[in-house]
Order: sequence, then C-alpha cells, then structure tokens
Amino acid sequence: MKIGINSLFLKPSQVGGAEFVLKGLLVGLALNKDIDLYIFISDKLISWLNELIASLNLNLADRLNIIPIAIIGNRFVSEAFQLPIIINRYQLDGLINTNYFTPWRSLLKSPCATIIYDLNYLHFPDLFSWYKKLWLRLAHQMTLANADITVTISEFVKQDIQKRYKSNQLPVVIYTPILWSRLDILNFGEWSSEFSKIDISISDRPFILSVANHYQHKNLSTLVKAFHKLPSSLNEVKLVLVGQLPNSLVGMRRDRCDDIPQLVRDLGLENRVYVTGYISDRELAWYYHHAALFAFPSVFEGFGMPPVEALGMGLPVLTTKCTAIPEVTMNLAEYVENPLDVDEWCDRLTTMLSDRDKYLPTQAEVQQIRQTYEPVAIAKKYIEVFRNIKN
Repeated sequence: MKIGINSLFLKPSQVGGAEFVLKGLLVGLALNKDIDLYIFISDKLISWLNELIASLNLNLADRLNIIPIAIIGNRFVSEAFQLPIIINRYQLDGLINTNYFTPWRSLLKSPCATIIYDLNYLHFPDLFSWYKKLWLRLAHQMTLANADITVTISEFVKQDIQKRYKSNQLPVVIYTPILWSRLDILNFGEWSSEFSKIDISISDRPFILSVANHYQHKNLSTLVKAFHKLPSSLNEVKLVLVGQLPNSLVGMRRDRCDDIPQLVRDLGLENRVYVTGYISDRELAWYYHHAALFAFPSVFEGFGMPPVEALGMGLPVLTTKCTAIPEVTMNLAEYVENPLDVDEWCDRLTTMLSDRDKYLPTQAEVQQIRQTYEPVAIAKKYIEVFRNIKN
C-alpha cells in the first residue's frame, strides 16, 4: 500500500502540533512493513528531514520515498495546483494532509484525508487578523467539502466542527501520535553546551514544569501568579516554562500574547521562574525526567499534547477541565474547577507538592497513555481509513 504525507506546511520548530503529527506519522507508517511511504516536502527542508530520519534510527531506505518540491509562490497555491499533479505520478492509495488544507480535488486522483486541529479562531477571534479568520473558515469548509475524509484530533474538535460548520461529512477522530522515544533518554551524560545554565541552576532543586507556547489562551499568567502565592515553606521550588516566545509564534497575533517574562520581573520572580523559550527534545526530556510536578493551565486545546506526555513520563499533572484536555488525558490527571482562579491553582499546587506521591500515575496508567498514543497504533487508524475508502 502506498501512502503519502503532504508536508509542505512545515516550518520546523514553529508550527507545534502539526509538526509532531508529521513526525509521529512518519515513524508509525514507516514501521509498518506493508507501507511504501512518500513524503512530499519543500526542497529547502530536505536536509532537515534527513537529519530527522537519521535521529530516529530507522532503516527506511527501501520503503521511504522523499519527493522534494520547489514551491512556486504561495505554498497554498502550490498545494492546490502543483502538488496534485506531482502526486498523481505515484498512484498513491492515500494522501494525508497534515495541516487543514486540501489540494484541489478535481486535480487529485488519490483519496485524501485532511487533519483539522481546532477551531480556535472562532473561540478567540480577537487573537486573529480578519483575513486569517476568513482564510481559516474558507480552508476548513473546502476541506469538509473536498477531502474524502476529514480527520480531527479529539471528540471535542469533532463536535465543535459539527456545531459550527454545515457539512454532510462526519469527521473521523484519530488522536495525535506521540514519539515517546524522543523523551525516553535515560543517560544524559555530563552537562554540555546543549544544556543551558538554567538547567544547571535547578538540577538539585524541585521544580514545577509547564510546556506551552506563549499564546494568550495557554493561560500562563495565571500559573505564574499562583506560583507567586505559594507558601514560604515551598520557596525552594522553582517554575520552568518551556515553549515558544511570542516573537517566534505563527498563526495568531503576536501583539495579543501575554508578556510572561515581564510578569515574572514585575512579581520579582527572576530567581525562581525560568522562561526557556524553544528547546531541543533532549533538553525537554531532561525536564520531564526531573520535574516534581507538571502544570498545564490552558483554557483551550484541540488535543493538548504536553499533559499527555507528562502522564506518559510518570509525572503528577495538574491541568484544567477545558475543551479536549480531560478526554485526551483520560481523566488521569488532577483538574482545577476554575482555570482562571489564581487562589485555586495556588492551593492545588501546594497540596500536590506537599504530598507528591499521592498524585503519581500508576504504572498501569502510564502504560495506558503510552499505548493509546503510540505512533504505530495511530498510523494503523489512517491505514484503515484508506482501506475503507478503497473498499
């Protein structure tokens, strides 16, 4: 069976969830020996892809086909008209569009599945420009009309689509694959230039970890304010905020992001709160292995990968009941009632830090999370989708 992945959207380290889905599907499909995999990617990113493949230690030479494409002008124009012509040469059994846009169906002969991750532009319209909102609505509705299958990453997003768009197509829920191997690093060796001074300064202190880009709906300001109110008995505890800063974000208005570094300074927390910005997988793995507690205050998620990762790494997790988060964490985390209540966050963090072992997920729960989001298991669901179309 020949399956292709449309990767023309890719901007390494900038597009968050869609990039992780791409990596997970690459691994999951490549490990299925019945699949010949075709990756359609910008010719400018071939070296990035080769480095990724090498880092995964997969023997893919006989079943992985990398198809470089010189994008002409706007990448959406290339996806709509140029990509179908190229794809048709390979007579694929299925094409996965990994970022909400579907190529022009009258030109594309292969069946396709397109992923819509969320409708956050409808929930937070002030965070998007008017033309971005118009474009997302148009692209989503074109996908619902033109894709053979529209995939969503949670039941929450599926219901949101059904509620807000008029479409005869019923989306299929396929969760986001998680590459546990990138986090299962047991031997970190000596400190090297890859690790920052931040890591060294907290290496022997308990810390709360949060992983989220600095979009406003991630609600990091509430977490920082709650941390500031922790009792003096927890003064040795630190807070580490991992994630892209506003100047590196794409998709939403950067001027509407909260200035978390300034909030940290205003509260006098420079010596206890560390804002890392984007970091490597190896650094992130170190944080997951050494954190005392994971906190995720987001008020809107189509999926919510970080708290799932944290549970899969065996960490106690405090998060919210908002949108898809309880669903994808399988109700195995601890949840605040009011995500904007600083005092509630402070009280719950205090309780969990004071009796950490009580809130650790069991080994059975860790395995449940890991098996559910394992890339091969997720890839099989896409394979099944295309087999059903073919039949």
